[in-house]
Amino acid sequence: MTDKPTISCCICDAPLAPPYAILGQRAYCAHHFALVNKPHVGFWRAGVVQIIATGLLSALVAFLAGLLGPLEGTPLLVVGLVLAVVPSIIWMIFFYQQDRLEPEPKHRIAAVFLLALLLADVIGRRLVDEWFHVRVWASADTFTSLAAAILIVGVTWQAIAYIAVRLLVYATPEFDERMDGIVYGTVAGLGVATLINLRYVLDNGGVALAPGVINVVTASLAHASFGGLMGYFMAEAKFTHRPAWWVPLGFALAAGLNGLFTWLIGEVSAAGLSVDYWRSLLLGLGVALAAFFTLVGLMRRSTEVTLRQSGRPL
Repeated sequence: MTDKPTISCCICDAPLAPPYAILGQRAYCAHHFALVNKPHVGFWRAGVVQIIATGLLSALVAFLAGLLGPLEGTPLLVVGLVLAVVPSIIWMIFFYQQDRLEPEPKHRIAAVFLLALLLADVIGRRLVDEWFHVRVWASADTFTSLAAAILIVGVTWQAIAYIAVRLLVYATPEFDERMDGIVYGTVAGLGVATLINLRYVLDNGGVALAPGVINVVTASLAHASFGGLMGYFMAEAKFTHRPAWWVPLGFALAAGLNGLFTWLIGEVSAAGLSVDYWRSLLLGLGVALAAFFTLVGLMRRSTEVTLRQSGRPL
């Protein structure tokens, strides 16, 4: 008489006894079943603070730029480099202040951020600018520029964010709740955005303060939002039973939004022969808020489904 196969927790491999906590055809121990849907107040608060603080910062810098007049040379370059990393610093500092009770491992957060930044420079920037030479031909007409923005730029940047999360944390014990996908996806997006911002400043030898801060803010908010959205799909695939096309769908959605945003920024900022950077800022804030509240809704829906399956009160 053969023994029945032992059912183990899909996270920690601990043997389980009935009644089993099942989610999406996967079994969990009591500890990890509670973690899968644990609300992550620190992340949501950090997200709101980042959106508001970077928006206010950009408005303040743009206002001061009008009073101080143009900077030149080294002072302009130094200020530009500082502004390029400020959005990421704001998010990470506030996130850890809110996440003291059960923080994500700092070394994992740093590793994902740095790997995404390095891959964006070593691979992403070279693919977009030196291999495909997107800037040379993509502006030929509207369809061409939109296709290039989505199929080359959006796919490249989103692939880098995906690789950073997949290689460093996805299969580790630290990735043990749904929110981890959104957290690490956001961090990877910020790594990509930081590299884009740094290259934007360095390639231009420093940038005018008003357009410079608005550019770095919109890039940071957008890439963080798309990374978080992709991370949600990755977490759902890990913690619930999803079809094989689920993660590719999430990646395609994030990459498409990434490319569409890149294209729209160029379109809406143009005002005749001049450039209206405030339109870019408003678009960036709007996209970030839309993605943020979409994630809130998705997480709430996932939690309600899990509680309903477990028979717990909603």
